[in-house]
Amino acid sequence: MGMIGSVKKLLRDNVLFLTAVAFLFLADLRSDLYYIRTGSMEPELPVGTVVVTDRYADPEIGAVFAYQSGGNIIIHRIIGIDGGGYVTKGDANPMPDAVSVTRGQIKGKVVLELTFLAPLLRTLL
Repeated sequence: MGMIGSVKKLLRDNVLFLTAVAFLFLADLRSDLYYIRTGSMEPELPVGTVVVTDRYADPEIGAVFAYQSGGNIIIHRIIGIDGGGYVTKGDANPMPDAVSVTRGQIKGKVVLELTFLAPLLRTLL
């Protein structure tokens, strides 16, 4: 078998692996992972949940987004628009967050919730 035949066989035999690697590479270009540390989004996002965010998604009312607040990343739901910013609130919190969030603070929309990791991560961390 020649060089081209060997390459074709290698690609054919590893198509699932190569597809997974390509998916992870492309996902990394658009996504970030965050760990839920507080109960402000319970019961939907219990402490220990890992969320995947899409950093290119447009903010929308009702969606859960990650945003930068000082040195912290906050994961809360957008509940409204207030002037030049977004009003956010943790689902378990009685009141909206005190300060509106600007577009520049938003890190991404939560697109995947890995809640099955929560019990394990709570015991380890």
